[in-house]
Amino acid sequence: MSFADRVRQELSAVIPKHNCCRRALTEGLLLGATLGEDGSVLVRYGHEDTATLAQELFSKQYGKQPVVKKWGRCGHSYWDLSLSVPACRRFVRSLDDADADGAVFHFACESCQGSFLRGAFLATATVNDPHKAFHIEFKLLPQRVGLFASFLEELGYPPKEIARADASGLYYKNGSAVEDLITIMGAGHVLFEVINSRIERDIRNNENRATNCVARNIEKTIAAASKQIESINRLVETGKLMGLPAGLQETARLRYENPDATLDELVSLHSPSISRSGLNHRLKKIVDAAEEL
Repeated sequence: MSFADRVRQELSAVIPKHNCCRRALTEGLLLGATLGEDGSVLVRYGHEDTATLAQELFSKQYGKQPVVKKWGRCGHSYWDLSLSVPACRRFVRSLDDADADGAVFHFACESCQGSFLRGAFLATATVNDPHKAFHIEFKLLPQRVGLFASFLEELGYPPKEIARADASGLYYKNGSAVEDLITIMGAGHVLFEVINSRIERDIRNNENRATNCVARNIEKTIAAASKQIESINRLVETGKLMGLPAGLQETARLRYENPDATLDELVSLHSPSISRSGLNHRLKKIVDAAEEL
């Protein structure tokens, strides 16, 4: 079972206690519905638990049992529900009203928004396995994108929009937004998996940054040592090295004999001892002397 199917399975089992929340959940489940030529409401689900939940809620909300037809394609099963009830038909038509706003949804309490979002997800959305990528997307008819986007913005999570071949998508790729939306929908069990995957990703990113930082420091050290060796060779070839102060000559000799040594290792090779800043100063003098040539 995919991660998205596990989320749908958990959400389908969450039945609101209050009538207002059950109505909001029902409206969310109708977000992908269309109207047939005979005026009946048609809605398709790709998950059996979702279809079973919708069938139960539609019967209670509209007082009529929807007609259910199961069929398959390319190894995947679908459940088509049709319902001929004027109240349901009016709601679906309101979703396509160009002048409609969030008022077409009925939220009587704070929990209603979470119930509606749960139904909308079950009807239209999918979510990636968080171990691979953070991505949750609602696939909608183009004329309903603005209406649902307004709802998400009022919820505090403005989505990004993408055009699909047969629909439009509203999506999130931010890990914290995905976590919050799953929390609002009520999928508590899979939420822990999302949080753990985000923590694991943060740890990996920190490790990668640390590794890259070490690698860059090594590259800088190698480049600096190469430049110092090149400068020393140039001073030797031109006979200028012997004209430098004794301290610079000693540092040049030690660097030349230990091309792979770190600055700390070079410091320990000097006698009498020298500080790290003093060593840097001497190496800079050597490079500057070579550049003057």
